[in-house]
Amino acid sequence: MSNPEGAQKQLPSYLTESLIRRSLEHDLQRSVTIDRFTAGPATAAGDNYLSDVFWIRVEYDGGSAEKRLLAKCMPNVGDRGATLDVLDAFRKESETFQQLLPEFSRLVSADGTEQFGAKCYYATTEPVRTIVFEDLKALGFRMCDRTKGGLDYEHMALVMRKIAKFHAASMLYARQSPEHERRLATRYAYGLYNPEEKPEDCRIIVPLQKGFEKFLSVANGWPELDPVVLRKLELLRPTFGERVADCVKPQQPAARYKALNHGDLWSNNMMFRYENNGTVVREIMFVDYQISTYGSPGLDLVYTLYNCPHRDIRLDRREDLLKLYHQVLSDTLKRNRYEPVPSFADVEEEFTRNEFYGLVCALTLLPIMVMERSNDLDLSFDAFFKEDHGDRVRDIQYNGTTFRESVVPILHDLHARGYIQ
Repeated sequence: MSNPEGAQKQLPSYLTESLIRRSLEHDLQRSVTIDRFTAGPATAAGDNYLSDVFWIRVEYDGGSAEKRLLAKCMPNVGDRGATLDVLDAFRKESETFQQLLPEFSRLVSADGTEQFGAKCYYATTEPVRTIVFEDLKALGFRMCDRTKGGLDYEHMALVMRKIAKFHAASMLYARQSPEHERRLATRYAYGLYNPEEKPEDCRIIVPLQKGFEKFLSVANGWPELDPVVLRKLELLRPTFGERVADCVKPQQPAARYKALNHGDLWSNNMMFRYENNGTVVREIMFVDYQISTYGSPGLDLVYTLYNCPHRDIRLDRREDLLKLYHQVLSDTLKRNRYEPVPSFADVEEEFTRNEFYGLVCALTLLPIMVMERSNDLDLSFDAFFKEDHGDRVRDIQYNGTTFRESVVPILHDLHARGYIQ
């Protein structure tokens, strides 16, 4: 008999003993008796937008065993439910964790030591869409603080190595059979934007458009921003939504090579493990595969290198990080006799061809990712669709000191290289 305690009093009705028992039984392939469990919210406001995430500690089988789990719940409420449907987020993420990631791990490490995500115990749509994982925090992983302005070079090096191995694993998987290639191309055909929607109706692009307009308003008073840049950005206003929809399309005829993109690699979708009393970062794990997409790897590279690094290394160390990515990608593919191996020129081409996406990230996503924390502000997904509240949140995001210090050098660099036209 379960004995709910403490934080469990605030849990939603769908986080039940039955769900926990089914998760364990699905993994262990036998019946389980739950003795007691405790649970509580696993993320802070603003750290997760499309899901509700809960930690679970469960004792079972007469107290002889204990597990630490994480439940990622996606209730069909408000704009979140509709957005999850349009993005096909639950199907995509559950399939990725249950089927692709274990296969990817085997492809690049015979002993399965190269892991691309937490172990998945169970996925269900009843009573709400839920995926149950092992709790990476219990294994010593933790997130970096997104409000600190970005990741340092040591963290970014781990990020690029992991992306390279993930991309390589997907390339090896696609090479195994035409059916694998078709599976990636059809079941991961789009990410951030479903082409069946019009850009002006897209629940993702609409708030990005509003963010862009907020930037134009706020930055008008920044003396350190070249006024020529601001004037050119102003000219993008009428077509910005269409340009966003176009730049996130994964199928690009000119692509030098294709890979499965994670699709949302920012600091809150990464967890790190440390050594030497937390002073040396040693390992990384990706989370949240809701908008993965198969196509140009430039989408992951641009998204990550514009959103994740600290401003001191975003531009100065970008080539170093791309070279590191290429080295690991090349080594992984050669070790598995994959041909032809992309050259560094191929990697550069995929990155530079997709850099308008970097402009989109800088103007619309970066202010969200580096926003200072606020205990009295609703940062839920639905809040962004409430006109007055959404405007208040954007005021805070776009007037943030960290954002301002980060975005101006990005814009000057993009303008100098001809990407603001």
